[in-house]
Amino acid sequence: MRRSLFLFAAALVLLFVPSVSNAQEAIEAETCRPLQLEAAAPARGARAARAPAQVWRDANGAARQRPDRSGFEAARYVYTYAPGALYELYTNPDFISTILLEEGETLQDVAAGDTSRWLVTETTTDGASAPRTIVLVKPQAANLRTNIVLVTDRRTYLVEAMSQASEAYSAQIAWCYPRDPGAEGLQTASIGALNFDYRVRVTRGRRPAWAPVRVFDDGRRTWIEFSGATEAADLPPLFVITSEGVELSNYRIDGRRYMVDRVFDIAELRLGARSPIIVRIERLSVPPPRTPRRRRP
Repeated sequence: MRRSLFLFAAALVLLFVPSVSNAQEAIEAETCRPLQLEAAAPARGARAARAPAQVWRDANGAARQRPDRSGFEAARYVYTYAPGALYELYTNPDFISTILLEEGETLQDVAAGDTSRWLVTETTTDGASAPRTIVLVKPQAANLRTNIVLVTDRRTYLVEAMSQASEAYSAQIAWCYPRDPGAEGLQTASIGALNFDYRVRVTRGRRPAWAPVRVFDDGRRTWIEFSGATEAADLPPLFVITSEGVELSNYRIDGRRYMVDRVFDIAELRLGARSPIIVRIERLSVPPPRTPRRRRP
C-alpha cells in the first residue's frame, strides 16, 4: 500500500512539474561552474598519525559538493559533474526529491545504504531527442542520512541524501557535464609549443598505480595525465615546491587529467598520512623563446 501511494505521488510530480526536455539544451550549452573539489592538506607533526577513519572523512569532505545560489534554475539545482565527487541531496518526509540524468542516459543499477527507511525508484520522461531517467527519492522520517549510488551506461553518481523536518528540500538536482578542460586548452596550442621534458620518479614508497604517465606544459598551464585505469577517487593532491617552501596547488580535474593554471619546476603528488607515497615531478628544461625569422629584402 505504501509503495502504491509513493508511485501515485511520483506520478503527480511528473504531471505538474514543467517538461525538463526544453532545459536540456541550456544545461549542455552553459559553461559549467567551477567544481568545489579541494585537496586536503597532509597532516603535520603530531597529526600525522591520524586514524584511517579520519583520513576517509577528510577525503569525503574535500570531495563533497554543496549547493549555492548561483547553481539554481528555478527549483532545480545543477551540479558540475566530476568522477569521484559527492553530491548532496536534501529531502523531506512530506515531499519527493528527484534526480535528473542526462538525456539518453540509461540507469543500469541503483543502490542505497539504507533501504528500509528510504524509498528509491525510477521513472522516465520524454526528452528532446531521447528519454530521460528520473530517480525519485523519499525518506520515511526526518533526521536520516544515507548514500545513493547510481550506475549508468555513461558514468557513476555518488549522492549523499539527508532528510530534515523543515520545509526546505531539493525538488530536483541535475548535472552540467564539462568538456575535457585539457582538450580545450590543447586546442589552442600546437604540438611544437608544448614542453614534454619532465621527469616523474617515486621518492618515497612503492610506485603507485596513480603515478603520472605524462606531464607537459604550454608555457602557461601544466597537464598531468594519469593511466586510464586510475580511478578519480584514488588521485592524490598536488604540492608545488618553491624557494619559499611547499604549497598546496589548485587544479581542475576531469577524468584522468589534472590541469594546473601555472608552470612549476618541481611538484609532488602525495597520498597517505603516516607513510605517504610521494611521486616527484621535475621540469627538466625550459624551451627557449622563439624569435621570428627575418625576411630577406
